[in-house]
Amino acid sequence: MTIFKDVFLRDRAALFWIIIFPTLMYLTFSSVFSGIGKRIEVTLAFDMPKMFLPMFKNVFKIVQSRSEEEIKELVLEGKADCGIYYDKGKIKVYYGPWTVSKIGKDIIESILENIGKPEKKLKDVVYVEKGKKLSAKDFYFPSGIVMAILGVGFFGGISVEEYFKRKGLRKLSKALPRSGMPLDLCIFLSHTLASLLAIAVLTAAAIAMKTNINPSSTIFGIAYGIGAFIPLGMGLGRIFKKAAALAANLFYFSLLFLSGAFFEGKLPLSPSTTLVSILRGEFDAAGAALWIGISIFVYLLGGWMDERGS
Repeated sequence: MTIFKDVFLRDRAALFWIIIFPTLMYLTFSSVFSGIGKRIEVTLAFDMPKMFLPMFKNVFKIVQSRSEEEIKELVLEGKADCGIYYDKGKIKVYYGPWTVSKIGKDIIESILENIGKPEKKLKDVVYVEKGKKLSAKDFYFPSGIVMAILGVGFFGGISVEEYFKRKGLRKLSKALPRSGMPLDLCIFLSHTLASLLAIAVLTAAAIAMKTNINPSSTIFGIAYGIGAFIPLGMGLGRIFKKAAALAANLFYFSLLFLSGAFFEGKLPLSPSTTLVSILRGEFDAAGAALWIGISIFVYLLGGWMDERGS
């Protein structure tokens, strides 16, 4: 683990930016956007005749639904604060346990009272006990993991390859008798250990804040991220050679901010978008396998180009 000690533990700047910075960013985004969960805007899953739409549209953000079951699912998943369903004179209202949902339920009841008295009016209010709503700290925890893996595994992988090339260390390692584990495996394990250390610090902070963490999604996401981004970074570092620093910044920020980790905009076909989806509970084994395969191909291509170049 000489590379881990030299690159990550002895360099204070690397120790801060790679190990500590993702946690600081997580804490910052969680604090700044913590008011999102207390927003005034209430999302309403709506399945009623169109004649009722205007009176609700002025108060709620409307999500058109096609069935009572769909409304219930939207509320359960936290994608709607409330739901209202109408069928054969029967009106059913769904709401969850969070504050905004209860406020929305009270507004709906007020609107229904002002509609008048239809001949078969029946109001049935259903409390969705297992409803959930992502808070800022829950939403940005996967973002911190993405930043840690991209920073340590991907950006770090490119940077180390550029450093080795510039110092001629790869040529030197080939000239020396082989002893111990191969250099590439040593680099991979060092970046893996650094990534896990950064994630451990982040997770400790998240647990202290009582963040809701999905263990299976988190473990699968971390395993995919390490398997995809470290070989990808090493391969790109060899392919771009002297332009590796430019490539590292260009790819890093593109993958980070177009992944959906921090903002709504995202690239559908991206290894980082797949990572965010997995960390947020959308298991995508096919997508993960595809990007790991592409990453290994880029790593092998980089090694082949490096051999030809030398």
